[in-house]
Amino acid sequence: MPTNQSPSPALDSRRHILVVDDDPLVTQLIVDTLTLEGYQLDSAPNGVAALEKIRHQRYDLILSDLNMPQLNGVGLYLALTQQSDRLSEKIIFITGSAGWAELHRFLKETGLPVLRKPFPVVELQQLVRQVLESR
Repeated sequence: MPTNQSPSPALDSRRHILVVDDDPLVTQLIVDTLTLEGYQLDSAPNGVAALEKIRHQRYDLILSDLNMPQLNGVGLYLALTQQSDRLSEKIIFITGSAGWAELHRFLKETGLPVLRKPFPVVELQQLVRQVLESR
């Protein structure tokens, strides 16, 4: 709900994370978990919607599923690198797929972290902290 008041300084300093996943249950689990950790969260159902949100909001981290309709996680990553957006270095990929030689090659080349579904909530929390602190 929009207000006419400016956000408090405490809210301004919170890390802003975008969750990109076409599975509403996975999205809600991540949003609920990380909101309790003190992060500010937004979500998008695919890479196209994510790019639109990124045009209007600064994010500190993206958690993106690899397999989605319209624009998948690889496409989102490539779009961000073409924009010379440093946000491409702040992505954690999420996948339920174990196959695909091309996917493994892509992940190895980027060196970006991957969270495999189903994942323990503790692993999600640790990986988010690690990426936000390291890069």
